[in-house]
Amino acid sequence: MLDLDTLLKKFKKSINKNVLEKEAVIFAVESETGIRLLPEEIDIKNFNLEIFSSPIKKNEIKLHEKEILAQIRANTNQNINKIFYK
Repeated sequence: MLDLDTLLKKFKKSINKNVLEKEAVIFAVESETGIRLLPEEIDIKNFNLEIFSSPIKKNEIKLHEKEILAQIRANTNQNINKIFYK
């Protein structure tokens, strides 16, 4: 049982890490643009941020992309290089 407990703790940490990174992205976007994104609208893969949202939200985020990326880098350990809009 000890091995299963250790495995579950590692799994829990990895899930929480993704949630915390998404919350940092949501905070950065909201502070720069006033737009509140949902966690389901965000995906982080291979140092890229993917945003699945309405065209209005994506355009506003695109206008403030440099500031958002700088704030995300400052608040997380993720070095996100690019934002993709899908």
